[in-house]
Formats: sequence, C-alpha cells, structure tokens
Amino acid sequence: MKRQLINKGIFKEYDIRGRYPEEIDEEAASAIGLAFVKLKKIKKMALGWDARPESAKVAAALALGARAAGADIFSLGVCASPEMFFAVGDKKLDGGAMATASHNPSGYTGFKLCGKDGVPMGMKTGLKELIQLVKEPAHRQGRQDARNLPGKAGKMPETCLARQARCQKQEINIINDYKKFVFSFIDKKKIINLKLVLDSSGGSSGRLVEKVFDDLKVKKIKMNFRPHDEYPDHDLNPMLEENRQSIKKEVKKQQADLGLIWDGDGDRALFISEKGEFIQPYYLNCLLCSIILKKKKNLTVLIDARLPLGLAQEIKVRGGQPFVNRSGHTNILKSMKEKKLIFGCENSGHYFFDLSFFKRGNKLFSFSDGIIPALLIIEHLGVSHQTISQAIKPFMEKYHISGEINIKNVDYQKLAARIKNRYRGHKFSNLDGLSVFGTDWFINVRPSHTEPLVRVNIEGRDKKTVGKIKREILKIID
Repeated sequence: MKRQLINKGIFKEYDIRGRYPEEIDEEAASAIGLAFVKLKKIKKMALGWDARPESAKVAAALALGARAAGADIFSLGVCASPEMFFAVGDKKLDGGAMATASHNPSGYTGFKLCGKDGVPMGMKTGLKELIQLVKEPAHRQGRQDARNLPGKAGKMPETCLARQARCQKQEINIINDYKKFVFSFIDKKKIINLKLVLDSSGGSSGRLVEKVFDDLKVKKIKMNFRPHDEYPDHDLNPMLEENRQSIKKEVKKQQADLGLIWDGDGDRALFISEKGEFIQPYYLNCLLCSIILKKKKNLTVLIDARLPLGLAQEIKVRGGQPFVNRSGHTNILKSMKEKKLIFGCENSGHYFFDLSFFKRGNKLFSFSDGIIPALLIIEHLGVSHQTISQAIKPFMEKYHISGEINIKNVDYQKLAARIKNRYRGHKFSNLDGLSVFGTDWFINVRPSHTEPLVRVNIEGRDKKTVGKIKREILKIID
C-alpha cells in the first residue's frame, strides 16, 4: 500500500536522515526537492551526493522534484559536503542539496540542505516549515517523470535522468576555485618533507583530498580512497575507536609524521599523531586557535559549550575573544552568520570557516570544512619543526579532559535532575544540555541529536580532579 505521508522521523535536529528505502525513498526525496525549492524560492541550486549507492538514487529523485518546481540543477556528482556548500557560496547560487547520511553506517541516506546564506536547514532553521510543505498531497508525486509534475521545469536533460543523476545538469567543477580558497590560508612552500597517511574512510572526500594534497610536496600514503569498496577497513565514523585502528597501525608502520582521517562526507577531520595515537579534537582546537590568531589578530572565535573553559582561556591568552555556542553545525553556522564570525571549532572534529576569511568585502558565508584545518596543522609543523605530539603537549599539560563518554539507555531528563541534586549550590547552564561549573572542574551532559545516546564531557585542573568527577557521574548514572 502506498505511503500516505512522509516519515516525519527522518527530519532530525540538524538535517534529514533515514534508512533507504524503508524511511527515505525516491518518492520522499522528490517531494522534499519540490518543497525545498518552493520554500527557499530557488532558481539555481547545487546538487551533490556522497559515495553511497542509496544517495545517488535519492539525489536523482530530489532533482526531479526540484526541477519540477522550476530550479536549474548544477551538479557536482559524487563529492564531499564542503564542495557543495562552497559551490553555493562561491557561485552565488540560491541554495544547495547534498545527499548524504554523513558518518551513519551503510544503508542510510539523507540530505543536507541550505539556502543562499549557507545556513544548513535544521529544526530551528527551516526544517519545520519544510515538513509542513511535504505533508501536502500536491507534493506527493511518486516516481513520475518531472515532465508530469506541476510547476515550470528547470534545466536538466532527459539523458541524465536515465543515468540516475550521474550527471545532473548543469555540471560544474569548483575544485580549482576551492583549492585557491583553502590555499589562501597557508604558504604551500612551507610544507615540505612530511610523510602523511590519508584515510578517506571509503567516503566521498577522496577526490577532493587527492586534488588538494597532490599540490603539496609531501609523501602520501592513501587508505580507503575507493568510494565503492564497501568500506573494507572500517566504517564511515572516525569518532569510533574501532574505525581508527587501521590508520593508527599504518602511521606507525610507515613512520609517518601525521595521520588524517575524514568522515563519510568529508566535513570532519580527525588527527593521528606520529606515535599512532588519536588526538582529542579539544587539543587540536587549542592548537588551531593559536595558529589562526597569529594570522588574524583580535578575532572572535566560536566554540561549542561542551568543553569551553580551557579553550576559552587559550583564545584570550592569544588575544582573541571566545563566543560559546550550542553545538551542532546548524546552530553554529546560524550564529556565525548572525554574529559575523569567520572561524569556529567544535569538539567533534568539525571546523567552520567563512569565505570572507582572507577576502575583504565578501558576503559572509560559512561552512564546515575538513581540509583547511589539516593544511593549517601541517604548515605549522613545517614552520615550527615540531612533531604534532610536541605541538599539542603544552595544551595537554595545561588542560585536562575526560574525553567524550557516550552512554546508552539513559533517560536524559532524569539524569540531569540527579546531577543537579548532586551538585546543588553550583552554577548551572542550559545552553547545551546541562553544564555544571565547579571551582576547578566543569561538566557538560547532553542528549545526542543524531544517536540514542547521552554524551558526557568533563574538564578539570588536573587528571586527578577529572577522574574524581568522572567516577561521581558514573555512580549517578549507575
């Protein structure tokens, strides 16, 4: 029996995601494309999709709906999410869609959507309005050809439809322009004699990573750059310890200077030290802020509310000002737009840069990028003649954290109430979940908006303090 309404469960806090085809199929994608174009009044839009076969199918269907509503489609093909967002901002398009489920496992797909301002559509930035539109019967057009759908059709030749959106018209290649932008952050001549292990996770960042790093005088060892190999070494989420084992071994085997691993759609980068050890994004944030504040004086830097104390202190010491924000890329990019900020970092390996960073007068347009932070770090290593372990050592000695603790099968509201009771008399904040400010420690507890988990982060003046608070929190949870 034909589904009467789109599954509302696919509309998440930050984007659209679900299993294909039981939660998201071509019918849903076509309806979303039609509603998206009408809601954002889009005439020209970018379209890309990640390496999953499911994403190519729903991208083709979304293009049918978007074209039926009158939009011209500019295709990027299989690409990383930063490419799609960059294309919207650099080419001054009216919006864009990336068919991706980011780091979710195989079998999932979804969409990251944005208007001309580049702010991704989340529940607080347009998805609620989109849900109202896709509920209407006029938007449920099934798998019909776009010629039979209502509205004036935009440009896209019929031959492309037959190829399931492999070449959605009109095709554009923005890699050269993207390279000019990311290389404006560094001096390529300072990056020499480094050996790097690069892991694309079998995702859609491989082509972009290759094009950028081929321009550098470094030795590259590539892993998982084949997008259709069903992820032989590991899955698409590099935040999981098991997905970092192969690159850690390869870094030590190759005696490499650094390991870099990207997630499924390439907007997140994580780092492995020359010792084969995972570097907590928190310490990379400290290093990146110090690097960027040398390049841009008196900068206000957006940081997320999960681990704000040490990082905020580091930014102030370097002459900048911290702005603490709720985590999540839609929340962060919305705030960067409103506050006219040009750099932000999150404790999940996401880094946010604005097109105006080194281009005066450009309209503010920020996006999450996983390549710029890698370039900044390796330039720093070349200039300082340090290993990455040496570069982050001062921050590790000064600031102490628990690492993110992910807990399943916990009722967040009940847990927050117990924590408030345990630490009554202390300062609390509800900016992002529940934060507790102690005299020499900090706790943040928040429900995940992408997975059925509660996430806990702790800062303290020393390891002993962090361990003590961690034991107390785990006792409360038990």
